[in-house]
Amino acid sequence: MCETYSRWLLRVSVAQICQALGWDSVQVSACDLLTDVLQRYLQGLGRGCHRYCELSVNVDIFKLINFLLASDKEDGRTDPILDDVGDAFKLMGVNLHELEDYIHNIEPVTFAHQIPSFPVTKNNVLQFPQPGSKDAEERKEYIPDYLPPIVSSQEGLLGKVNFELKSEKYLNDDVAGNKIPLDELVFTE
Repeated sequence: MCETYSRWLLRVSVAQICQALGWDSVQVSACDLLTDVLQRYLQGLGRGCHRYCELSVNVDIFKLINFLLASDKEDGRTDPILDDVGDAFKLMGVNLHELEDYIHNIEPVTFAHQIPSFPVTKNNVLQFPQPGSKDAEERKEYIPDYLPPIVSSQEGLLGKVNFELKSEKYLNDDVAGNKIPLDELVFTE
């Protein structure tokens, strides 16, 4: 569903770009083809930004020496910066001066529909302890923060679960090490 929605948004964007360029109409097959081209173009641009972001060490020997000597290394980033986008455009063969001229000569078009937050965020059901809570305070140092609590904070509300045996035949010493069948256990409060 996520892909269908994002593809629909791209299709509306392509139609609006075509309309801004002076087209009166477009066939559905041509619009789908342009949507595919735009999707692949944006994916390639995103991959290029990602690669330049993570591999941002230049081959220039002076920059490499400065990188090795610098105390605040910015390389190996996960968030792209504008230089990464520019490098990705150069990788794809886009002339930045021509792109700038295009932006200045075309009228900006606002998107035709209101777009909700995408993707929709869901509630956290993993029960991670909130900072400052009792569970977070009592957490052992050797347990990483990304793990949920082993004992739920709701355990006190549920009470203890007790089981009793239906018959007394499993209480003898000769079968104490054997397993008790589950159908012999009865839940009690």
